Amino acid sequence: MPPAAFRNRLEDYLARLAGGDLDGACRTHFAQEVRLVDNGVTVARDRVSALRKLQPVARRFVMLRGTVEDLACAPARAQGAGSVRFVCRFEGVDVDGRLVRETVSYRQTWREGRIVEERQTRGAGIAPAASDGNAPAAIDGIASAAIDGDAARALRRAGLRPRPARAPGIIAQKIPA
Repeated sequence: MPPAAFRNRLEDYLARLAGGDLDGACRTHFAQEVRLVDNGVTVARDRVSALRKLQPVARRFVMLRGTVEDLACAPARAQGAGSVRFVCRFEGVDVDGRLVRETVSYRQTWREGRIVEERQTRGAGIAPAASDGNAPAAIDGIASAAIDGDAARALRRAGLRPRPARAPGIIAQKIPA
């Protein structure tokens, strides 16, 4: 899979996640044999069990949106492979009409254009996971998405357009040719 195809698959996954389509993101981008780890505990070892794990979450919300931040990607030498790290700040309305906010840190391993491992960290464990200094470098058109002067310039150089930090959804998008 060419690097551009990997980027397109990653962008599609992030768009689905930010749009609240957890089921679609998983069905489309999880490998058949995927390992899902939630706060250090393995909760699924294949796509079917991962989807089963996410169903209660998906059913809980009548509306769910996310903002993707701190995106970093390090494609591996193998095509369609790489590691991805980002934070998604979710906001939604649950079935009881309550506003719910949650921040989740994601670390993913991709192979052959599919996610083979996804580590989610939330709650008290998110600070160490998000700031451990092991972030992959911005490589191959995917850049760190912290929106400040330097990061915004890095996004533009990578062919991405930064969105304002408070706008819902993905905070970087592909600039049309």
